[in-house]
Amino acid sequence: MPELHLVLTDLAAPDADDGAGLARLPLGERLLARADRIPASADWRRWVLTRAGREPPPGDLPLGRALAAARGLDLDRQWFVASPLQLVAGLTRVHFDARGPLTLAPAALAALAARFQADWPAATAVLETAGGGLVLGLPDPLAVETRDPATVAGRELSVARPRGADAGRLERLMTELQMWLHGAGLAAADGRVVNALWLWGGGVTPVAGGGAAPAFAGDDAPLAALLAAPAAADAPRLELRSVAALLADGGFEAADERWFQPLAAALAGGRHALVRVHAAGREFVLRPGQRWRLWRRPRPWWELLG
Repeated sequence: MPELHLVLTDLAAPDADDGAGLARLPLGERLLARADRIPASADWRRWVLTRAGREPPPGDLPLGRALAAARGLDLDRQWFVASPLQLVAGLTRVHFDARGPLTLAPAALAALAARFQADWPAATAVLETAGGGLVLGLPDPLAVETRDPATVAGRELSVARPRGADAGRLERLMTELQMWLHGAGLAAADGRVVNALWLWGGGVTPVAGGGAAPAFAGDDAPLAALLAAPAAADAPRLELRSVAALLADGGFEAADERWFQPLAAALAGGRHALVRVHAAGREFVLRPGQRWRLWRRPRPWWELLG
């Protein structure tokens, strides 16, 4: 019976003292409290690659490069994933919109790339569509480490600032992109306005190793491009769950009904011999018999992730 790998892609423990008023997950908290909890990579894609027998390089994963390669783009450039965002300016800070990165229609992505090509010299940067999103290519490599903006939804911009010797250059480029987008009026289907392109996943070192890919029940174009291998019949099933998507469709409390109730039923019914849940740098290992660990009292989910 194949394992189930369940990834909560953008669930993060809140900052200190921010737990007050957050919605609880009674069933999810009971399941996770009775699981074996072990440290894991904070980058869920890196965790999936390791579980699939791959050897992720240090620093940024080459996500933009993998998307560019699948699209047949010039690999002499350094490619970054370019995620359209709505950044929100408050009284004292700028933060990522709590609903996460925007989804644009293919026609809107193509129009944005065409406008970029008309306004920016190719010697500076190029913007292309790839994998249902955008990638930005630079002629000279930058030594930076970046963050997936989906993992910091709702948080202050400073928590995801690039790091590394060339971090300042990448930040200046993203600021220029914000100025370029200003006044464009480009909006997603949900009405949010694109006012930033967040650049991340610009690694250039390949992922080593091989083996079968997990069987996807979700969609993540950068990870799929990195794995680039069919799933074996006995490969683990990989399910991706987005908190931001849940907030947009039913509210956070619906996670118990949609995610954890079916998982608890599957475990009780013996349909999964082993389930690995990845959330916020923790791996929770669940087995059917662990539901009888009644002495492990549930705690708020943000304490379990802390």
